[in-house]
Amino acid sequence: MKIAKTARILPPLESWQQLPYGMDLLAQTQERIRQYLPRAFGYHLLKIGHLSSAIDTSESTILHQINCAPSGNKIGLFADFKDLPLKKSSIDLCILAHELDFSNDPHQLLREIQRVLTLDGILIISGYNPISYFGLRSLFRSKKQQTARLFSPNRVIDWLHLLGFEIQQKQHFGFLSGYNPSKNKGYISACIEKFGLRYCPVFCSVYFLVAKKQSVPMRPIITPFTFTKKTIIGGQAAATRNSASKSSHTIPL
Repeated sequence: MKIAKTARILPPLESWQQLPYGMDLLAQTQERIRQYLPRAFGYHLLKIGHLSSAIDTSESTILHQINCAPSGNKIGLFADFKDLPLKKSSIDLCILAHELDFSNDPHQLLREIQRVLTLDGILIISGYNPISYFGLRSLFRSKKQQTARLFSPNRVIDWLHLLGFEIQQKQHFGFLSGYNPSKNKGYISACIEKFGLRYCPVFCSVYFLVAKKQSVPMRPIITPFTFTKKTIIGGQAAATRNSASKSSHTIPL
């Protein structure tokens, strides 16, 4: 298992077109996020990275939406993802599309998101699955050609559990890397894609997670301790027995 943090500087992505079949991937990710938006409520929505910022969230009931990235156009907040300039427990919904794949410190990125999310806040993550056709193809590339660092969805789920998140939804899609069901790309490709989604979802190229930050009470509730049976202290029991014996041998005048 490779170490999550690395000293290697990874070039940030600025467009979905930089990914293989990126526009098809954007369409599929957009559709899954669109289905979840009506169930998310709150005041502030944070989209981290250029890929997340390109996702249309106009159907969300959350009006204040922030696009966050170190630089670029149509960005409302310029910041380092490992040190977000936001108050604690201020964000209700956060979208993180493929940023873990290109982060040199994914642990710190998730810790920052956990810090700024409100209690019961929602985090939506998408990323590449290393156990897939896309992952195997990138495995045989040289280190200079490898730009993405792929982490398995189960490993990401373990990180989220350690941070106090509950996984509400887990999906896989893109069994054939770059396949878009909205377009006709051939009967054979469509059959392979449906077969993979139904019988081999763990080998799909992309995972999609919805996690909820758990609200843990700051002060534990302690129930008062009570004895199940009545007990008598030894000294008091002896005094009671002595007084009882004296009264039994006394003859009234």
